Amino acid sequence: MVGDEVDSPPPHPLAALSPRTRVVLLWSGVALLLLLAFAAAVGALQRSLYSAGGFASSYVESLAAHDLRAALAMPGAAPTEASLRAQGLPPTPSRELLRADVLPTLTDIRVLNDDDLGTGEHLVEVQAKADGHPVTARFSVRQTGAVLGLLPTWRFGATPLTVAHITVEHADTFTVGGHTLEPRAAEAQPVGSFSVAADYLVFAPAVYVLGHTSKYLDAQPVTLTASSPGRQLDVSVVADPNNAFVADVEKQLNGYLDDCAKQHVLQPTGCPFGVVIDDRVEGQPSWSIVKYPMVSIVAGPSGWMMPDAQGIAHLSVTVQSLFDGTVSKRERDEAFTVSLSSIVIRDDDGSLDITVAD
Repeated sequence: MVGDEVDSPPPHPLAALSPRTRVVLLWSGVALLLLLAFAAAVGALQRSLYSAGGFASSYVESLAAHDLRAALAMPGAAPTEASLRAQGLPPTPSRELLRADVLPTLTDIRVLNDDDLGTGEHLVEVQAKADGHPVTARFSVRQTGAVLGLLPTWRFGATPLTVAHITVEHADTFTVGGHTLEPRAAEAQPVGSFSVAADYLVFAPAVYVLGHTSKYLDAQPVTLTASSPGRQLDVSVVADPNNAFVADVEKQLNGYLDDCAKQHVLQPTGCPFGVVIDDRVEGQPSWSIVKYPMVSIVAGPSGWMMPDAQGIAHLSVTVQSLFDGTVSKRERDEAFTVSLSSIVIRDDDGSLDITVAD
């Protein structure tokens, strides 16, 4: 009786190899995997940190971390007089705004475009949100070499900062991020200037909110969006009179008119009202203010002023007719016009000096 035949699996191809050969093949495979992993890692680094886009986004991420030292330490980032002049920017702007506590909160940073211009220069467009507002900036980046001949190194072809020319109209300070800055301290101003201006270095991309608040003046907030490195920005903060300013001018003007009314003459000296009467005056004329002028304050060429405003004064006087000698009591309202040629906020104590126009 013939026994059942049992099928056996074919021998593995490696079984015929010697142990030494199998070890060599094993380590060769491991080496190949390591080489592939290394190549993938190098490729990932080239696409991220060691790419032009990675370099530019690293700068923006430093701003997001409010690490200004790291941002300015990146090659080509810190501006010099020569580099600013070469970009057509003011060469000596103030650095007062290069501080972390005025920077916005930057989030959602990503590279939108990395354009190789074929001349060694890349234009990298980076997008972010500054305090929730979308902002973008385009940076000039150039390759400077490579690490181990594999990982490119970069520098900014032009400083990633920009210059903001900030004008404060009708005041001498502006606010940003809870700080008050004086353009007079940053740049010499004409003597007696009603408005001041100065150049300031600012980071990009960023959003700065400027304003002005003082005892007598307020300004609507102005948003300065820095999104164009290498291009000068111009922004104006316009200070306008507040209610306290109008109320204090009104108080001084009304006091001046009340003093005029205290003069018992037909034509009070230095005052905007008065009359001429041909008849003989008996006793002392008496004035009172029936209607005070409405105060409005406007900016003139060199300071604050008040345009013509109407008021009414009342005259009470006893006269004797030169024609027939009769005596009568005359009560009459006299309309008048008054304006202020100058309203000065004093630097020493913040009080007001008003000058009545002739």
